[in-house]
Amino acid sequence: MLHVKFIRIYDAYFDDIYRYVYVKTGNKWDAEDLVGEVFRKAFEKCSSLAEHPNEKAWLFTIARNTIIDFYRKKKSVLIGDQLEYFVSPVDFEDPFEGANEKECLQKSLPHLSKEDLEITQLRYFANLKFKEMAMILNKEEGSLRVKSSRITKKLGILVRKCLGES
Repeated sequence: MLHVKFIRIYDAYFDDIYRYVYVKTGNKWDAEDLVGEVFRKAFEKCSSLAEHPNEKAWLFTIARNTIIDFYRKKKSVLIGDQLEYFVSPVDFEDPFEGANEKECLQKSLPHLSKEDLEITQLRYFANLKFKEMAMILNKEEGSLRVKSSRITKKLGILVRKCLGES
């Protein structure tokens, strides 16, 4: 029964976990290793899932902690630092019409705090709902909504400024 539940979780969330880990590591080799580690840990802890109200948040908490452990062991870069290393190699659907907007967004992201960057990555790269983010970050859902809105406005201002608009 536990194996069936794990396989369902694996099938449902593999792509989201891979995308999130890839954004954090910037290369497919580390991402593949870490995703394997995330699902190994999830399989080992699958019995504790019954205690958790949201399986996606539970899995992303494991992923986030695995990434933190990876960088602690590596002792090279901290999450949030050298953002272009984490974001630029990712080829997602581009909502921007021109390269200038994308370049300006990439230039604007380093102006975010580490916490704001983490919120942005969980929301837009991992496609998590605010409820799931609240569980992962141990924050109130309402405060994350407000903070996310403020981050979006700040990024909008920075992008417009970069583009030379007032």
